[in-house]
Amino acid sequence: MKHLFAFMTTLAVIASNASALPDAPRDAARAQEQWEKKPLALSPVVEKSEKVGRRAVTWYAHDPDPTWGGRFGFRDRFSVAAPVAGDRRGAPLLVVLHWRGAGWPGKGVDLQTSVVDEKNRVFSAPDDFYVLTLDDMRDYNVALGRTHDEYWWGATPDYAGPTAADVPRLMKRETSCERRVLDCVEWTVRKLGCDRNRVYICGNSMGGQAAEAIGLAHGEVFAAVNANVPATCWFAAARLGFVKPDGTDDEEWSVSRYAEPPPLVDWSGVDDTWSRDREVVYRNVAKRKWAMIGLWGDYGHCGDVLAAREKNDLVEKFDWFSVRRNEAYPAFTGADCDDVLPWPFSVWKPERAWFGGWKGDIKSAEMKIAEGAKASGQVNAFFRWRVVSDTDEGLSMELRVASAAELATRHFAPPEYAIADVTLRRVQSPRLRGAAKASWSFGGQRGEAARDEHGALTIPRLRIARTPAVLTVLPSE
Repeated sequence: MKHLFAFMTTLAVIASNASALPDAPRDAARAQEQWEKKPLALSPVVEKSEKVGRRAVTWYAHDPDPTWGGRFGFRDRFSVAAPVAGDRRGAPLLVVLHWRGAGWPGKGVDLQTSVVDEKNRVFSAPDDFYVLTLDDMRDYNVALGRTHDEYWWGATPDYAGPTAADVPRLMKRETSCERRVLDCVEWTVRKLGCDRNRVYICGNSMGGQAAEAIGLAHGEVFAAVNANVPATCWFAAARLGFVKPDGTDDEEWSVSRYAEPPPLVDWSGVDDTWSRDREVVYRNVAKRKWAMIGLWGDYGHCGDVLAAREKNDLVEKFDWFSVRRNEAYPAFTGADCDDVLPWPFSVWKPERAWFGGWKGDIKSAEMKIAEGAKASGQVNAFFRWRVVSDTDEGLSMELRVASAAELATRHFAPPEYAIADVTLRRVQSPRLRGAAKASWSFGGQRGEAARDEHGALTIPRLRIARTPAVLTVLPSE
């Protein structure tokens, strides 16, 4: 009876505090349960199977589900690459959204799948992962002037990518393409028995901007997001409610429509016109106290890790596959070790490619990065963490600053200590999740923190050093 009373009291506290936080993120466990029980109309058929590198790959084709909305008359395709050692229940899954594919039919999923076993790319999966590669080309053909509404992963039919003019159409809504991506992920997880807590999404260029827009909106599905040279910011900015229809920041934003977002890794080129306006994503992710590791360098529109490391050797040094959907993580903001952002760019005299009546890419332009910024830099790339315990009693998490030797960097000098705000995300402790206030201790620091109007629990100005220290956070009664 004593244990029952304690359990009912905990539920009552969670319910009362949740009602006091109207803008708290959606419950990820409940949202995931809804996905698991969702009826799927998807009926993929096998197109072919063959070996690509060391992996067995199967291509599938399917008709659209009418509930997705959008236009019909297309058949979509995707491929699934098995782990190197063969099929295995409980394996992690990497979801890959391909780059633009040169504007030709078949150059999306087929090109992306042809490099599924390559190393040193954003889409390089560990050997024990499944890899799901989706297609966004349909019968798009630039030379013939054929287009479709789902191009750029639902962002725009324009070959040159989304702009601020696309924002009103994309504001805070799922596109039919997003619904297709999510249903294909769910179908693959069910069919192969993938580990639901280790589903990751990434993309290069066009795929990078979509990975941000779709991945950050679905923390109930994806453990983490990795965006390599994401091409333009406007799909993510509109989908996630970062901006108003006119493209300016929305200062009256809400997070209640999203589950706890996955951590984001973003690496862009400062000499790449596709990365212009990237400060919109950086600024609004920080404003919402979401987790982001940001990296940049003068490596252009580069998708090769080793080439990018010649300019910024922190690229892909964080093990984003270590993040789990059912494990707490810290979001660092306002760190005094962050570099000055190179955005906004000054871009003038852009020269565009034109062909077949299509407005193409910017081939060249005169550019200048923001004053005070360096050509190579980072945000939050020095921090590391480890969950010690996350129980009904509260959360204990080890925080530290990585050394230059650990990061194997010649370009950066991580500090002996850094000061940052730390927001707790994906906390598993029911009592702490439901608590409006919490007491905390970290080394010699201690205090009390209260959730803000958006439900975020932030510990301000922690002094995080090379020597690991444990942050302990307990719900205040």
